[in-house]
Amino acid sequence: MQRPVSAEIVSIPIMGASKSLSDRHTLFVSVRAVESGLLDGLVAHEVGHMLRTEQDHASHSPDVFRLIEKEVRIPRAGEGAFSAAFNHIQDIYADDLAFPVFSGTDGRRAYDFFSAWIDNNAATKTRNRWQNVGEAATNGFALGNLVRHALIMPEDPLWDRARGFDRQAGFEVVDSLASFYSDLPQDPAPAAFVAQVQHLAGLLSKAAA
Repeated sequence: MQRPVSAEIVSIPIMGASKSLSDRHTLFVSVRAVESGLLDGLVAHEVGHMLRTEQDHASHSPDVFRLIEKEVRIPRAGEGAFSAAFNHIQDIYADDLAFPVFSGTDGRRAYDFFSAWIDNNAATKTRNRWQNVGEAATNGFALGNLVRHALIMPEDPLWDRARGFDRQAGFEVVDSLASFYSDLPQDPAPAAFVAQVQHLAGLLSKAAA
């Protein structure tokens, strides 16, 4: 890490976040994270974001963000779902660095963490199709991240729970999303990364149609 890092314990609805500027990083940690037993994993994840920013990785590059704004199209109604799905791309690359800490000695901690996401999403299904597509993207990210780190098998019942969410919402997209996240290239060139984001936008739009 080349830039200094400061940390703040704050009241926020998520476990934590980070903010990177040209001369420093700031780590924000929720009180809930401090009490959760997941603090080391959270710190590793946010440090992963900081390192990707310092590396100017395509997933964390302001120049690439500007290309995405110009070249990726998503309906206004889907902007929230797309934003969440794109954040999960960034999370994949941060977790590639963080998983040795976050996953635990046998990977069980990561599996339990992401399976809880899928189970919680099953209870949040709404009549808003785009919102449901956004939840499906989160399910796909959770599964894809586990696949990427060899922590889930094809016959795992977690797949059925995620597919069940899709069926109730009236689309079938979680398998494609899981493959998308699990297969993201390690260090894509900017143009290749933008093409990946365009593919993601297409998956989401097709499911929402």
